[in-house]
Amino acid sequence: MARSATTDEKRQLKQFFEGTVPVTQALRTLRSRRVGRGYSIESGKPELRSATGRTIVQESGPLAFVSDQEPLPLSEVEEALLAWAACGPNGMALWDIAVHGGFHELVWLGGRTAPSPGNSSTSDLLIVKDEGCFVYRPTQDRSALREIDGEEGYEKILAWHEKFTTRVLDHRPDIDWGTRVPGAPNASLFGPYQFNLNRDGQTWFIPITDHGWLFFSVMLNIFDAWHLYFLDDQTQEPAGLGPWIGEGRLEFPITISQFEQFIFQVETYVPGTMVQNMRLTAESMGLGNWNFCGYFDDVLMGAFPAVARGLEFRHEPPNPKAPLACGALKTFGVEGVKEGTYVPSPRYPDGAAVINQMWQEKYGEGMTMDRGDENWMLRHQGPFKEEIARSIIESPDIVVSDWAREAAIAYVDYCVDRYGQCPVYFNPLQCNFGVVIHHLDETFYERTYGEAALTPQIRQHMAHWH
Repeated sequence: MARSATTDEKRQLKQFFEGTVPVTQALRTLRSRRVGRGYSIESGKPELRSATGRTIVQESGPLAFVSDQEPLPLSEVEEALLAWAACGPNGMALWDIAVHGGFHELVWLGGRTAPSPGNSSTSDLLIVKDEGCFVYRPTQDRSALREIDGEEGYEKILAWHEKFTTRVLDHRPDIDWGTRVPGAPNASLFGPYQFNLNRDGQTWFIPITDHGWLFFSVMLNIFDAWHLYFLDDQTQEPAGLGPWIGEGRLEFPITISQFEQFIFQVETYVPGTMVQNMRLTAESMGLGNWNFCGYFDDVLMGAFPAVARGLEFRHEPPNPKAPLACGALKTFGVEGVKEGTYVPSPRYPDGAAVINQMWQEKYGEGMTMDRGDENWMLRHQGPFKEEIARSIIESPDIVVSDWAREAAIAYVDYCVDRYGQCPVYFNPLQCNFGVVIHHLDETFYERTYGEAALTPQIRQHMAHWH
């Protein structure tokens, strides 16, 4: 059972929903502010980093500064609000797309604060802090069209944070600005800009996306509603799909790499949206932030333990049949917490296993397109009115054709037979864009830029939130 919020936490939640600056003001002042309490920049002085035990030095320069304040980690309320802003529950998706317009691409109806293609909900949130590494992953349970519809709903933020956050590592990953491959002392793996990365007191939020789930789920729709099919890039012949090519079934060819680039691209907007949500939230609360990519996420996830153990995720051995190096690695992740979807894998040994799972997630008992009384929409009384929901459920147009299902299985098996894996060209689990959110050292900004660099909400943060 979730704990009750304290009086002060209730005040802070009310302050967030009713007292923070509007988005119009936050957009006017939103900046990356990279220097927090306990940080340094261009000091020329050696620093010991506890996450790695490594001593690192950044050359001295005109911005030289060493904070004399102690690091101040985010409070539980601050972290919970930021995680919710990234991808927290906010009700039900409306699914206002024509039944005859590829409606059956959709699967989940749980709305989140960040959108995702087909409402896939495949991007969750890694949280890296002093206590370890955690994944914030809301389920599909929803109680209303709008989950927070007044002050009585504010405390849900803390309950969700407690319920949906799972520890995956009991310490910080062993990476920092100084992470290098032996023999390449100047080749930065985590960006020459990120000297203050992963230091004590800091919270690093990283969207983590399973691109593979959308890849397999949407494939049914690509065949059945788009009527596209895939050519093998190397042979320019249909990739195991010959029997289904013809008018009314598979009509227009694209290459395997084009389809995979398309899926990879459409899932990348979700982390961007999540990060922007968190930045605007931080700005409204008077917290500092800086967002960045420019690091090797496979190293962070632990694919190369000789360099860094990182998050210590499970990985498959590199696939020697992969046509390109960018697809040779497959990250499984953490069982039951955050896993990548690919074939062959512990969950999905072949095409039938993964495509049948995608089918079950649409049409199985209790799912959104189940024709029985256990249908998700009927049980949750939304988002559609009951008579509309029943007419959707009973429509034959929401059911993927049997031939499309057979073609999808054949395509996956073709890729595995020829290239040893599906997807062919990318690693499905990705986490290469995130944001650090922290308490600022105001002295640096006043000394370097003047008072205009700090907003009233930054100056008032301690009074309102601590």
